[in-house]
Amino acid sequence: MTASGSMPVKVGKYRIDRVIGRGAVGIVYKGHDEQIDRPLAIKTLRREILDDMTSSDEPLRRFAVEARSAGRCLHPNIVTVFDYVEQDGAPYIIMEYVDAGTLENVIRTGTLLPVRQVGEIMAQLLFALGHAHSKGVIHRDVKPANILCPSAASIKVTDFGVAHVDSISLTKSGGLGGVGTPNYMAPERFLGRPADARADLFSAGVILFQLLTGARPFVATDMPELMAKLMNDVPPSIPSFRPELWIGIDALVQRALARNPEDRFQSAEEFIDALNGAVEASAVHSEPPLDLSKLSNPSPKEPQASGGEKDRLNLTMADKLAPETIEALGRSLAWSLGPMAKLLVTRASKESENVDSLLSTLTRAIKTETEVALFRRAAEQTLRQDQGIAGALIGLTVSSAEVRAVTEALIPMMGPMARMIVLRQAETAVGREDFYRRLADYIPEKADKAKLLTMRDKLAANLH
Repeated sequence: MTASGSMPVKVGKYRIDRVIGRGAVGIVYKGHDEQIDRPLAIKTLRREILDDMTSSDEPLRRFAVEARSAGRCLHPNIVTVFDYVEQDGAPYIIMEYVDAGTLENVIRTGTLLPVRQVGEIMAQLLFALGHAHSKGVIHRDVKPANILCPSAASIKVTDFGVAHVDSISLTKSGGLGGVGTPNYMAPERFLGRPADARADLFSAGVILFQLLTGARPFVATDMPELMAKLMNDVPPSIPSFRPELWIGIDALVQRALARNPEDRFQSAEEFIDALNGAVEASAVHSEPPLDLSKLSNPSPKEPQASGGEKDRLNLTMADKLAPETIEALGRSLAWSLGPMAKLLVTRASKESENVDSLLSTLTRAIKTETEVALFRRAAEQTLRQDQGIAGALIGLTVSSAEVRAVTEALIPMMGPMARMIVLRQAETAVGREDFYRRLADYIPEKADKAKLLTMRDKLAANLH
């Protein structure tokens, strides 16, 4: 049942009142359960995203699985999912309505909360994540905008079961892209690896850094710059922003933001224990807590702090790729599709937010597997040469040719076990620098380590 416009009047037994939020792919309605007189938040996907899903039932099936999984997360710091409804071909997640501002608004005021209060907020966030992880639910998009502040001292995490499906038609795991909000994404997500609990904990580490310093740990104005920093730099120290803070809290944050998930906290519980120890180690921070509900709902007359650098990280591929790269992709696709290829590439680049989504859209139009393989090979070569996100993503991965070359070089040093070690590190390393650093740990001789690093530099030069 729909109104005169596109907004439904009812979804199942739930009344729809008005739109309260709209994003790139999702819409949130204020609704009401008339049977028990309870306000609701009802989230669905935009019609154009649903139209893009019509070729397969798999995305909607995954949407339903995620929503129902999130419904198992009953925790005081998690916005509850009550129901899941499919109506007129559209999925709807029925959630608890929380009339509250967000932690993002708190950060934007430029206010630095007392350190002990930061610890309490982070503990609530980590308890929520730990509960979800124990149910097999990964959030995938932990960020201040998804953390509500319903009272002076409490928070609630929202969009469990929604964050993943919001991007369901825009990407797929195992490719060159990732799902999430770039400034809060774990480095391995940019390499297209599936999310696990440690990716959520990395995002929590970014939030902790922001709450302590008022800044992001990796400041960038475009995706290539952000990825380069994530893969190659360590976060600045907390005392470099606030000299009065002690070294223990910095060690905690550095571990939370470790590039490789194996070097991070392995569970929310482990993170909480370290956080409690770091906060309790301070005897100087006893300021009274501030009212989160007021800070998260500032008066319209009050100026907002800028919140840091201009966020240009959620642009489409049309914004990220050079025009000549898009033209080259059109020429490559024309071998299979003829003159319509140029139009298809132009349209797909405007609708795709990452490399994997772009290539998936384009290859769906090709009829034979042979032509798909030929196009992907040509397209990846074109994207590698682009100076934007595509080249950055591909340049961060360890190619099969590089794995073979490194294996051959290490066999004389390490024996037959070199093959297994190299393959393992290629699968788990986050970026080329991490790959070579971890391999070097297996080599006892300094001269042999030097040879490995020389090879790294030569192979890096061949990539460009």
